[in-house]
Amino acid sequence: MSSKKLITLKTSDGEEFKLDKVVAMRSEVIKNIVQNVDCTSNVIPLSKFNGKTMTKIVKYWKKHSKEGVTEDQLKNFDQDFLKMSQSELFDVLLAAQFLDDKQLKEVMIQQSVDSIKRKPIEEIREVFGFVNDYTPEEEEEVRRENAWAFE
Repeated sequence: MSSKKLITLKTSDGEEFKLDKVVAMRSEVIKNIVQNVDCTSNVIPLSKFNGKTMTKIVKYWKKHSKEGVTEDQLKNFDQDFLKMSQSELFDVLLAAQFLDDKQLKEVMIQQSVDSIKRKPIEEIREVFGFVNDYTPEEEEEVRRENAWAFE
């Protein structure tokens, strides 16, 4: 029988993830819960996101918690990990924010920034689903007043 302590996380769609305590505690939220309650026999509900999102997070946590993994291996893993749709990217980012995983949050934010860098404003609006509520005259005025931002 394994001596490792397991933590069970349950997502909004009922999917359960049994993780080594060390892996689960990459999340500051889970770490705080575990420190205040014996969660080895209970389930921690994560009703803010679904199993698909948690699957991605667990994959990231396990790889980044594994001993003996080199920087190059992590870099390659992260490049593959970040190959996801814009909506998946935002779901993982929101989950990382909720779970307070600073490293994953930084990786997801950087990927979000990189995905819109040097794109025209119209494409950025499309990516985020923003509606342009400026008239052409108002938009031109904003561009003139903030020319530095459009260089």
